[in-house]
Amino acid sequence: MASKAEIFEKLNDSVLWGEEEDAAELAQQALDNDVNPKEIIKDGMSPGVQEAGNKFNEGEFFLPELMLAGEAMKAGLAVVMPVLLEGLGDSDEGGGTIMMGTVEGDVHDIGKNICLAMLTAEGFQTIDLGVDNELDEIVEAVKKEKPDILGLGSYMTTTMVNIPPAFERLREEGLTDGMVILSGGVAVNRRWSEDVAKANGYGDDAWQMISMCKEIMSHPPESRAEAAENFAFSEREFEHN
Repeated sequence: MASKAEIFEKLNDSVLWGEEEDAAELAQQALDNDVNPKEIIKDGMSPGVQEAGNKFNEGEFFLPELMLAGEAMKAGLAVVMPVLLEGLGDSDEGGGTIMMGTVEGDVHDIGKNICLAMLTAEGFQTIDLGVDNELDEIVEAVKKEKPDILGLGSYMTTTMVNIPPAFERLREEGLTDGMVILSGGVAVNRRWSEDVAKANGYGDDAWQMISMCKEIMSHPPESRAEAAENFAFSEREFEHN
């Protein structure tokens, strides 16, 4: 029987190289070996799709390779997520409404989908904005839904520039009063999020984003933005990130 480490290595490779059938089979193999579904996603699949994103931004992968990695990740998630949600669906932690989507030009949704699924499992109300959202669409959705937290993401350096204008527009229209704004995605880092996007917070990956949302919503509305900033930006040991 293959060890967990061996399964994870093969699973990460299958995601990286866009092998959908292998990803689904290896995800099921891990479940059959009683591996925790969270661990399968975090350590068995996420590194593969993150590496694909890094290769894309470095010019080693092109859009077709990136899309294939995303489809392989989805194939694995289709196996794991029902088991994960079944185990966590009765959680009463959290609370509050969280909206997430990607900005105009960005059609990559893996990180967003993981975040929203896990946040739902933790007891949050979640709203999926989807991908490739124009500025007006984001503003109208915020006006309609009035979320406690808005997370906008970008997978590519060519589309991350659309995050700051969205946050600025929301501020100009007074929509950030009582709403925390977060940025995330492979293309984004903490320094850029704080200094350029002027976000309240930033997550390195889906797991940090989930932890941050839980921390934010443990505070009263008037101190949530500060809680996000403390969580994401209080430590300055990220000079090169």
